[in-house]
Amino acid sequence: MTKRNIYLVQVDILRKSPTFCSAYLPYSAGALWAYAKQSAAVASNCALREIFFLRDPVAGVAARMEDPFLVGFSCYCWNTEYNKALAQAVKGLFPHCHIVFGGHNVLPGGAMLEDLPYVDFVVHGEGEIGFRALLEQLCGQSPDFQGIPGLSYRTSQTIATNPEAALESLADCPSPYLEGIFDPLVAAHPEIQWSTVWETNRGCPHHCVYCDWGQHKARVRQFSTERVMAEIGWMSENKVEYIWCADANFGILERDEAIVDALAAALARKGYPQVFLSQTTKHLNERLFRIVGKLNESGLEKLGPNLAVQSLSPAVLENIGRKNMDDETIAMWIRRYRQAGCRTHTDLILGLPGETLQSFCAGVEKLFVLGQHEGIVYYPCNLLPNAYMADPAYREKHRIRTTRHTMKQTMESDPEAEHILEFMYTIDETATMPHADWLTANYFIALALGAHSYGLLRLAAMYLHTEKIASYADFYLRLLGFCHENPDTLLGDAMARMEQNFNDFAQGKESQPLQIPGFSFGRMVEDMYFFSRAVLEMDRFYKGAAAFLEQFGLEPDLFAQLLRYQRESIVLPGMAEKTLDFGYDFPAYFSAIYDGHPVPLQRKAVRLRFSSPFDLSTIEKYYNVIVRLGRYTSQSLYAPAYLPL
Repeated sequence: MTKRNIYLVQVDILRKSPTFCSAYLPYSAGALWAYAKQSAAVASNCALREIFFLRDPVAGVAARMEDPFLVGFSCYCWNTEYNKALAQAVKGLFPHCHIVFGGHNVLPGGAMLEDLPYVDFVVHGEGEIGFRALLEQLCGQSPDFQGIPGLSYRTSQTIATNPEAALESLADCPSPYLEGIFDPLVAAHPEIQWSTVWETNRGCPHHCVYCDWGQHKARVRQFSTERVMAEIGWMSENKVEYIWCADANFGILERDEAIVDALAAALARKGYPQVFLSQTTKHLNERLFRIVGKLNESGLEKLGPNLAVQSLSPAVLENIGRKNMDDETIAMWIRRYRQAGCRTHTDLILGLPGETLQSFCAGVEKLFVLGQHEGIVYYPCNLLPNAYMADPAYREKHRIRTTRHTMKQTMESDPEAEHILEFMYTIDETATMPHADWLTANYFIALALGAHSYGLLRLAAMYLHTEKIASYADFYLRLLGFCHENPDTLLGDAMARMEQNFNDFAQGKESQPLQIPGFSFGRMVEDMYFFSRAVLEMDRFYKGAAAFLEQFGLEPDLFAQLLRYQRESIVLPGMAEKTLDFGYDFPAYFSAIYDGHPVPLQRKAVRLRFSSPFDLSTIEKYYNVIVRLGRYTSQSLYAPAYLPL
């Protein structure tokens, strides 16, 4: 019997440069097929012909299909518009082909079927059960869709949506890696350095309203340890370089430490995988501390755990259904990881309901006070279609307004890619944060990250805060005002360019890339741009910084030496080491602040060697290790060491 042809689509960009070519394995599509083909009805009637994983031109992809019976599309924010274009093209060529959409970015209910006549079915939530049941019914004589969990479909009179059902256990989910589903892709593309998404468990016990991870599947379910270990072997043998672990809280389970041991052993034995990134458990513990140490030591991961707070406002946390660690615990873990030579980072989300400009700035200040000087990562709040925050009643209650904007897929460099724009919906106004305040909050955080996380003015701000002359929030808000009042300084000029980007973004316009003429740095985010401008024009930057800092009224000799120490601490291209004398013991002073136990600044002569362990011989090498990573690592600051006078 001739089998019916099934095609699956989970596309992403191809990442190319003169030295590498990288792409993601289509994990979700592979997982769906691994589960579906266990059904005797599916296995005897259907054959998977191809999984499309790259954004190749739509017309060419559709033409490659041979008499498709069903084409399933995995929809994410970075590929939904492409999927729509391809689905429409397939339907035009093959009118009787069944088109199925699923994934995190499908709209609730029957909205997509109302808007997209070329889509026949939408599978909501976890797709394994619904997708297999749909194939079984379509292969039968009299399809009945009423009992298929999470399915939206058309009836003779209306559009119906069935209740979702998550898998009770993952024991019956075969591994797409171990089932050989990706073997043809790997064999056909020896030029690609593979990345992949990997699940060791599924589900999240938290119910944050901005996220859809824990909305309908709160119970954490585990894939078997035997499967997980075998998958590590497969990834190592097939030279998968980069793993993005899709566990919502890696480190929450006791066995996660053994998983890291196995990854490190595979890297030592075979050289793969080389990078392992995860969303760590929201409440840090000793097990995670050991896990991070092992990842750091093996070289698998160096960003460290995410001390994710999202907001430090009690009103916001209540609105979003979240509870953070207390301040003392956060500060303790930051210090412990720092003393162990490991980084940490902390997420903030801008635009959450209940946040004000004042509370957001106060939250940034608190993170600096708690010791998180270089690891803040902030995101605008994007409205995900299946998160509770997208519920119309919730949006109305908090007067949430969004703007549609184009996604920046900054790593895309494949000239053959199909350039179909993808979109996100960003919250840019709430009942407590008017649009003008939202813009100011963006200006503030970009300036704070550029000047503080990269270190350009961090030491000056730390001194003024510790001596109770100016709080961190006051310092950077005043610096923002200085930028506006002094547009001819480098501070003002760079800030104006960054603000134009935010203004274009807020209006849904395509903004001009933040780039520096004459340098091949490519498109930059705002704080990277600010730091790069300062490094390339140091005299101009610190001339403006001196004019700003004068307003704080420091004693002239202290002011001059603090400003000099601040400037000389910034790592520069081509300069790995230098020796300087100072009249104050600045290293001991700032080290005590980092340790959480400030001491008075001692006036005494010191001779210091400033050094960086990195190869800074070319601007390209400097960009890769300092500009790209400096805001998370303090690699943008020289390490001072005492020398005899």
